[in-house]
Amino acid sequence: MGKLSGALDMHIHGAPDIVKRKLSDIEIVRDAITHGMYGVVLKTHLGSTAERAALMQELFGAKLRVFGGITLNNFIGGFNPLALQVALMMGAKIVWMPTFTAKTHLIYERKIGKAVNALSNVCANIEGLSILDDNGKILDSVVKILNLVAKHNAVLGCGHIGMEEVKALIPVAKACGVKKIVYNHPNNPINAASLEEQQWLVSQGVLLERCVVDLVQGLADWKIILKEIRETGVENNIFSTDLGQFTNIAPTKGLELAHDILLENHFNTQEISKLICENPRELLLT
Repeated sequence: MGKLSGALDMHIHGAPDIVKRKLSDIEIVRDAITHGMYGVVLKTHLGSTAERAALMQELFGAKLRVFGGITLNNFIGGFNPLALQVALMMGAKIVWMPTFTAKTHLIYERKIGKAVNALSNVCANIEGLSILDDNGKILDSVVKILNLVAKHNAVLGCGHIGMEEVKALIPVAKACGVKKIVYNHPNNPINAASLEEQQWLVSQGVLLERCVVDLVQGLADWKIILKEIRETGVENNIFSTDLGQFTNIAPTKGLELAHDILLENHFNTQEISKLICENPRELLLT
């Protein structure tokens, strides 16, 4: 059995896209099958991958589970309940809060004075989305979004809205009946969450998604991430890749890298399986 036997990568970016990608959806799925993986989640910042995932599932049948989701960026109208409802009806399993058009993301990019990728230029002149109104209250449209996520038992991904907004989001999400919440890449400067904040998140039942892309691009440190996984509990973490960038390694290579480094740093095979197989599968299948 290979290193990735039974693994599920919950965060892969493929082509088609307006950003140059390393692999197409078809190539991503074929590569995952070759490595004996259980499944992959296709993600785009542009909207929904539910349709693309359905096509990949039809093409490759029982060889791999292919999941899609929807990202609530301006490209589909932001917090658009109708767009979300259609995506969920099409089979979307994950609903991500805004990423590249999140206000927090845009503030970060403007602060560092550097575009993350080609999408940054498209978003250069927009204000950005916040889940909060001017009085700090959750928008009615966001509450409608959360009710739809709960109704369809989908996974809520926090996207790039950052800790300040997430602290307001989680209690409302739980009150709406949302059962599965993931805080995406807490070690990325855009979404940085301190260890104390991560511990609060897991106390609220939130899973922490560690992403290989943050490590291969030098945005995070392996030692810190491994320590934080220990501090917050293997059962409360998942390892995804967030790969697909043209200049980076392939997603399967990234997940193998995570496997090897975890093993080298005294995580046993059962713990590694929790991080890359069991925890993501439980999120998507229960």
